[in-house]
Amino acid sequence: MAMPLLDQWGQPIKVSALTKTIAGPDMVGMRPAVVTTPILGLDPMVLGEAMAAADAGDSLAWQTVAEVIEERDAHYQGVLGTRKRTVAQLPITVEPASDDPNHKKHAEFIESWLRDQLVENMLFDMLDAVGKGWSVHELIWKLTPGDNRIVEAIYNPQRWFDVSYQDGDSIMVRDVNAAPAPPSVPGAPTQAGFVAMPPLKFAVHKHPSWSGLALRSGLTRTVAWHSMFKAFASRDWGVFVQAYGLPLRIGKYGPGASENDRAVLARAVFDLAGAAGAIIPESMLIEMHEPKNGAGSNDIHQRRCDWLDSQTSKVVLGQTGTTDSKAGAHASSAIHRLVQEDIERWDAAKTSWTVNVQMVRPQIDLTFGPQKGGYPKVSIGRPDETPVAEVTQALQWMGPQGLTVRASEVRQRLNFTDPDPDDEVIGGRAPPPPVEPPHDLPARQQPAADRPGEAPGATVHDEPAPGRQAPAAQAEQDTTKHHAILGRVLTRHTAANGPTIVQALSDRTTLDASAAMGKMIAPAREAFEAADSVPDLEARLAKLNLPSDQLAEVMANAMIVAELAGEATVLDELAARHG
Repeated sequence: MAMPLLDQWGQPIKVSALTKTIAGPDMVGMRPAVVTTPILGLDPMVLGEAMAAADAGDSLAWQTVAEVIEERDAHYQGVLGTRKRTVAQLPITVEPASDDPNHKKHAEFIESWLRDQLVENMLFDMLDAVGKGWSVHELIWKLTPGDNRIVEAIYNPQRWFDVSYQDGDSIMVRDVNAAPAPPSVPGAPTQAGFVAMPPLKFAVHKHPSWSGLALRSGLTRTVAWHSMFKAFASRDWGVFVQAYGLPLRIGKYGPGASENDRAVLARAVFDLAGAAGAIIPESMLIEMHEPKNGAGSNDIHQRRCDWLDSQTSKVVLGQTGTTDSKAGAHASSAIHRLVQEDIERWDAAKTSWTVNVQMVRPQIDLTFGPQKGGYPKVSIGRPDETPVAEVTQALQWMGPQGLTVRASEVRQRLNFTDPDPDDEVIGGRAPPPPVEPPHDLPARQQPAADRPGEAPGATVHDEPAPGRQAPAAQAEQDTTKHHAILGRVLTRHTAANGPTIVQALSDRTTLDASAAMGKMIAPAREAFEAADSVPDLEARLAKLNLPSDQLAEVMANAMIVAELAGEATVLDELAARHG
């Protein structure tokens, strides 16, 4: 007999309640869809009372205030939406608990469920918990033997729920007909006007912005004060612009002006505000006085609003570089992006945990039964991969040093596919050209196998031909041709195998010469730092006697080693060709 699934209080789960909505909106109850008492103005009294009530377990007013702040504060809505959309667009992957066939089957089941894009579409609303501390989705199930899955996740406003003041962390459903929990259910929270959430019916995502209870979490508790102060500054800015930003119109009339003339002039002065045109008698005069800076700095309100917005950016995104462009900020933009990526990984990890615990595991339990060996793991976020630029640079510099990597892995990292034999390809390494002996070698220097009529390995002693050069001149000519052969072979060798020898010799010479160069650079640096003018620097440099003997010895040794390496390369090439 199969064991029934139990809730957090040890009671059997009623699966019949999983297929219908139980916490939807009502017209006359405690879960209205429309706020019946909108907040018209936000002042310290309204904000303080809402926060105090939320701390005491009644967050209805505070949740309404949080919605109003997010709706009216354009900057807060922008940065908070950026943070939510960033996670909502991240890839979602599934990893089985192990290589066991059953665990792979469970992972395939979750993969098929993710293809319905249910989680992908609910991530944005799930991250509403960033601002308000927690968010709630009511889950609608489709129960089929062998295939029990969540088919719908309905976002519910936080106003329809509240945090229990008993533990400061349990989320409860507002219900005017709520009855206290029966004594047979020990540990279940009880609160007037609320009912405990049924198990497997809701996905409650908690996203604390600091350590503490869900009762006091959410970024809006911090942003609310900045938003309120900015609203005051914006209002004062509007009054300032109205009083000092527009020109002051002054109408002048003569001593003999009648009451009707004064009324005409007054009407003309007032009409200039909107109509920008008026008709007055010729004897009257209207002057326009342009304000300079008003009663103080004319951008003080703007600077205050910008500062408050920057504080909001720091609270929500951890930085300001990705929201506000400032002169000279390009150097720190990379650091700001790293901060944003840290927050992205944190948000993705929190949402992944909620999906795994409250959605993945219940589906596996109802479909395959409770598992003791583990559950498939859903991961939201970008994989921790090395950037393509760093991979390319590593291959460029470490490949000639002997690093070998599978070409298929590199293509996969670059999102390239393996080419077919008949595909037209770009890139690749051309085969090395065949090494042919120079045609200008004397016959006595050519191998016996390359001379007509000679047996391989035969030793030939040629007699000096008439008119042949003297031995000394012939030796000099042979040396010149030997260097020519060396240059050709080294060129072909490096073209085919990469600059292995040249790079190794260069690195070794650099290492050996570093100490000698340091002895020469140090006195020159001291002279440069001590000089107070260009002529003084020239005089100090002229007096220096830089020790160049060690550097000359290093260079001489490097040339000898390079010569020997070249000769060894020539011998290797000739031996490979002639066996």
